[in-house]
Amino acid sequence: MTGTSNEYEDSARNPVKLPTNASGVLKSVRSISEEDVDRTLTFQKSVQLARRAYALRAKKKVLEPLRTWFTVRGGASFYFMPAHVSGLDTVSVKVVSVNPRNRNGSLPSTSATIYVFDSKTGSELARVAGDNLTAIRTAASSALATDLLAFRETNSLGIIGTGKQAYAHLLAMLEARNISQVLVYSPSKAHRQRFVRKASQISPVPVYAERSAEEVARRSHVLVLATSSRVPLFRGGAVRLGTHVNAIGAALPSSREMDTVLLKRSILVVDSLEQAVATYGDIMIPLKEGAITKSHVKAELGELLLDPSIIKRRRNDITVFKAGGLGVLDAVFADYVVSQFWRS
Repeated sequence: MTGTSNEYEDSARNPVKLPTNASGVLKSVRSISEEDVDRTLTFQKSVQLARRAYALRAKKKVLEPLRTWFTVRGGASFYFMPAHVSGLDTVSVKVVSVNPRNRNGSLPSTSATIYVFDSKTGSELARVAGDNLTAIRTAASSALATDLLAFRETNSLGIIGTGKQAYAHLLAMLEARNISQVLVYSPSKAHRQRFVRKASQISPVPVYAERSAEEVARRSHVLVLATSSRVPLFRGGAVRLGTHVNAIGAALPSSREMDTVLLKRSILVVDSLEQAVATYGDIMIPLKEGAITKSHVKAELGELLLDPSIIKRRRNDITVFKAGGLGVLDAVFADYVVSQFWRS
């Protein structure tokens, strides 16, 4: 999973060739389904795209306004994530809706669509179903962080959450490390059982359901938190020394998956410092408590990819990668996916 600096320089390696007819008029807007995204994005390509996106962002080669969001009283929360990468002919805007109450029924708790535009004319080119793309690019981000921060001797993978992100992270973590077992927890027994049943069909190692989040945290060497929880999932003291945590779920100011104890115990890396201190409850709440300062964040992932020596990890250190998602990831991934369909 290592890469060279040359990868980072070519931001337009797979640019979208804008689709026109014989008169030079843009063709109709293309709709790209979840299944299309799945067929297009392999794990190896996804890690390459994520690495490129983070490195370009660290080199200040992207336009990426701070994510905006609001919550409808008694309803869902909405995120809006625009971005443009220098050298690409597209601009992407992702719209995400989040409603944790949906998991009590048949609706997904999170749903996303990515709108892709011609960066020069502003014409809409494509609408990309965003749920699978979001899960894949987030799992690729966690794979990069795990490759940099987790110890090689990693046996047990813990996953808290059983949604789309959990499945994507299962596959990504199995690629990133030599895992021998997977432990999973969800408050819903039915969801735990369904995850074990489905995951066992795609995992080469055994997958076990645990009875508590704390048990998963206590027994894992690499831990994935993939929920929309509004309160910490477990006591921070339960996490064993030397663990690496990918916290990629809840990212609203009022939501958190980790408690202050875990944050204080950890070496903390984020996807975006500006976004983390403004919108991630996992970080905002300890900051407001005065338990940590902004300097507790040791690096952004893009900075770490360019210079891994920023962090010198010791044997007993706990590392945390906290991510809420970046528009630049959506822009790079969506541009690549759309390019494949216009070429076909």
